[in-house]
Amino acid sequence: MALAMAAGQAMAASSPATEDQVRQLMEVVGLGKMLLQMNTQAVNTLQASMPCVPTDFWQNYMNESQTQLFIGRLVPVWQRHFTSDEMNGLLKFYRSPLGQKVITEMPTTMAEANEAGQQWSHERSDQMVNELKHMGTLDGSGRCPAKVAASPAPGAAVAGAAALKGADNASDGEEAKPAAKATSHTTSHSKAPAKKPAAKPAPKKAPAKPAAKPAAKTDSKAAPAKTDTKPATSSGQGGQ
Repeated sequence: MALAMAAGQAMAASSPATEDQVRQLMEVVGLGKMLLQMNTQAVNTLQASMPCVPTDFWQNYMNESQTQLFIGRLVPVWQRHFTSDEMNGLLKFYRSPLGQKVITEMPTTMAEANEAGQQWSHERSDQMVNELKHMGTLDGSGRCPAKVAASPAPGAAVAGAAALKGADNASDGEEAKPAAKATSHTTSHSKAPAKKPAAKPAPKKAPAKPAAKPAAKTDSKAAPAKTDTKPATSSGQGGQ
């Protein structure tokens, strides 16, 4: 019997919080007031973005009915993370004067803590940057000198590459000029014998010889004819 009772008490202690416990806690911590503040901020934002909507429309954006519907969605969330005994302990704490002070001062406390965290973050960042500057890891502007040198402006990089390429081309051209001259001389000498066979077709111009042969034939034939006729007539006349 004792073991059964202890087991029953353990099961009761480990049982999830009831819906009534969760709703009581939401009321004690002032969730309704927090939802009202959130609703006011949301309505102001929506109204500024949609001025054509009448102001009366936004009054029912988060009324009591919508607040209860929202808390109804929070009930299973708290039941998954807190047991019934733990919820009783939370209710006891938040109903105490200390718990009420936590509820009242927590929003202002969290806002000031957030501001202090941002200020500390800026101060700590500046301190680390100054230390890196003193070490020489960063330059005066807080940048890595190696990165600045490794990544020049695109125009400067292109101009530098073009200048280097032009210098290389100029040096290569100066060295290539004597080689080109030597090549031209060697090619001219080597090509001279090759051009002689090209001059051989000159004898093929012998068709000019037939033109000369008829001239020789006409001259030989005409010469005897002229010499034969003229002396014959002259000698005949002289004999008579």
